[in-house]
Amino acid sequence: MRKFLLLLFFIPISLYAQIDITGKIISVENKSPIPDASVFLSNSKIGDKSRKDGSFTLRNIKNGRYDLVVSCVGYVPYTKTINVSDENITLNLIKLTEKIGELAEVKIKYESKSDRAKYIRLFTKAFLGDTYNATQCKIVNPNVLNFSYSKKTGKLFASTSEFLIIDNKALGYRIKYLVYSFMTDSESGLISYIGPSIFEPMTGNLLQEKIWQNNRSKAYKGSTMHFLRSCIANAVDENSFTVRAVISQEFRPTDSLIMRRISHFRNLPPIADMKDSILYWKKLYNDSLRYWEMIYYIPKSNKNTSIDRALMLPEFIKLTNEKGIYAFGHPLRVLSINYNNKVNVIDKRSSLVTFLEPNTFFDSNGVIFTPQNSLLEGYWITTRVANQLPVDYELPQEIEIKQAVTSNHNYK
Repeated sequence: MRKFLLLLFFIPISLYAQIDITGKIISVENKSPIPDASVFLSNSKIGDKSRKDGSFTLRNIKNGRYDLVVSCVGYVPYTKTINVSDENITLNLIKLTEKIGELAEVKIKYESKSDRAKYIRLFTKAFLGDTYNATQCKIVNPNVLNFSYSKKTGKLFASTSEFLIIDNKALGYRIKYLVYSFMTDSESGLISYIGPSIFEPMTGNLLQEKIWQNNRSKAYKGSTMHFLRSCIANAVDENSFTVRAVISQEFRPTDSLIMRRISHFRNLPPIADMKDSILYWKKLYNDSLRYWEMIYYIPKSNKNTSIDRALMLPEFIKLTNEKGIYAFGHPLRVLSINYNNKVNVIDKRSSLVTFLEPNTFFDSNGVIFTPQNSLLEGYWITTRVANQLPVDYELPQEIEIKQAVTSNHNYK
């Protein structure tokens, strides 16, 4: 059985102008300013701490759609989707709600220290991925992970009420990740996680910086970000990608498994420590339930036939009515995307994208923000947090894509 990855984490989007976002944070209860709150754009390097008067400034932001996150001890986390388009933004007052007393600590159900060590190993492998970079990552504070494990079903759930800190020594980032929810199912191979993150570049000597730069370039090349940015720049061929339509493929799980997944997400209750973030749980459940319901209606097939002809860009990329937002899809609903590195000929990366809806949508920084609309297989599902780059990453020593993006696209 093939394994599927359902990515349900907060994925912001970016374009290319350099914009500032300013705002102020106060308490709902007494209207007083809240200092020292963490304010950041999820999945980026952009963040700030609120000052004594509660004010903050996020600088040099590219156009696009972001999830702005505010986190402060003693308050319910705040998230707001922001669309950035060419002008500086001054936000309305951000009002944080105090927690009504700290929730009782979740009792982790395990029989021994070896059981918890097992849960941490399962989490680490699923969360970080199956690449070399994953072996170079260290979870600094695994003690913040709260687990719930079912021996009967083989499902492992995890969450954190504070930042999980990951040192990625391959790419040179310290990643702070608020794990609102995580689930891995050993039976179906399904992995899902949701939560915002912030990237903090590490500092090193010249040799370390060079190694990190090279490793980031390797992680970028052949990634979804690289592919989608290449589409926007009309440089799919130049960047060594080939796209072909697939008539049908054998990937559909059994009806019994699909129905178990549907029943699971219809009946799954929230974990206790997620009470303050119930909206995120609702999103997780609704997206996951919708995903498996769509899978149920995909025709069964035992063939895997791709069309020999490479597709032209307008066949799978379209402009939308929303500025800076693109649609990725194809009438046959399945695309094979192959990357052949021109420098290293043995570096071949193949992925399959199955569209559960006519299109999935992404922005001009090459970040998908409707991951529930498509199913990924192949190389792209192996590259999880350990290979993840911030959305504001740019490949060094290459012409910036913004020079190639004009208003004269012929994608319609």
